[in-house]
Amino acid sequence: MILPKLRFTGFNEPWSETSLGKISSFITSGSRDWAQYYSDCGDKFIRMTNLVRDGITLNLSDLKFVRLPENSNEGKRTALQHHDILISITAELGKLGWVPDDLGTAYINQHTALVRPNLSIASSKFVANLLSTKKYNNILNQQNDSGAKSGLNLSTIKNFGFYAPNKIEQTKIADFLSYVDEKITLLNRQYDLLCQYKKGMMQKIFSQEVRFKDESGKYFIEWVKTSLENVCDVRDGTHSSPIAQLDGYPLITSKNLIGSRGIDFDNVTYISKKDYDEINKRSIVNEGDILFSMIGTIGNLALVKDAGFAIKNVGLIKENSKLKNNFLFFYLQFLVGSGYFELIKSGNTQKFISLTTLRQLEIPCPIINEQLIISNFFCSFDKKIAIKKAELDKLKTWKQGLLQQMFI
Repeated sequence: MILPKLRFTGFNEPWSETSLGKISSFITSGSRDWAQYYSDCGDKFIRMTNLVRDGITLNLSDLKFVRLPENSNEGKRTALQHHDILISITAELGKLGWVPDDLGTAYINQHTALVRPNLSIASSKFVANLLSTKKYNNILNQQNDSGAKSGLNLSTIKNFGFYAPNKIEQTKIADFLSYVDEKITLLNRQYDLLCQYKKGMMQKIFSQEVRFKDESGKYFIEWVKTSLENVCDVRDGTHSSPIAQLDGYPLITSKNLIGSRGIDFDNVTYISKKDYDEINKRSIVNEGDILFSMIGTIGNLALVKDAGFAIKNVGLIKENSKLKNNFLFFYLQFLVGSGYFELIKSGNTQKFISLTTLRQLEIPCPIINEQLIISNFFCSFDKKIAIKKAELDKLKTWKQGLLQQMFI
């Protein structure tokens, strides 16, 4: 008898095997050449970037719009409806989205499959949540139909099999998970608002629209601006490629800098002590230093908390008495968030920022007391953001644990 580990009281029937094709009234994918209809406003255009890996709620933070010509038949076949399930079928396979009733008119392109369950026999939200479990999402990712090039065809989607209970139990499960999703959405909104408020305060503080006062109640003196090399020791790491080791000392590159969230040590190359010592003759990394990615995603930052690693093709900024790195870290965050470095990179066909460009970066230099006030202000904000993020991650982990027990 096929049964889940966790079940609502009153439901005892075994789950039966079925497929997306059997429970759906319509399965298709979007059409090509939508770029010609892009517009600043109009109908929503859902792309793979709007689909998610850790749930079913569409991510609409980066949304494109399209405007179709009058009397156009383009997109009628793939205009989205409430309860539709979306699955990415190229590149990042198995990303998902569930269409809510307030999405409005929206379309998809050829990179996304549209699954429209027959609501008389299936709960679309139950099916979407089932597909989001690690088990079924991994299976989706393994159904590559195109060899080296990732892709799923519609036949594979239609034949995709799973176990499900009757419609009444599906609805019960879906309603409960909707309640959990509402809590996740609320925490997500609170987290986003904190991040937006911090970004807004950065704009106001670093443009000096908002000023701080000293202990006597007077505004601090006007900021002096100078180049980064005048107030910091700015270096970079090795440009060579030391021989990788099974263990040893981590070699941190730009790929290991994850936004402003620190350093990712899970995917590092290890080097020998000899190579480590050789690199550190030029650019030893110490606690309190700032790391700055100069290749790839420009401007990913880390404020070093624990050293013991070497760097390659990464900017290294060491503090001196004129400029505190805690203050500089937040100012660099502000420049990254405002798109400053993207403008610099756009004029460089090799898509990197040189050490000279980083050294010549114009930096405000308030007096030390004001630097400390500003950095403490943003540090306290980061703590609030981190607490909210931890709450959100904990609830998502709890939901994923539920999914593993409530589905077969």
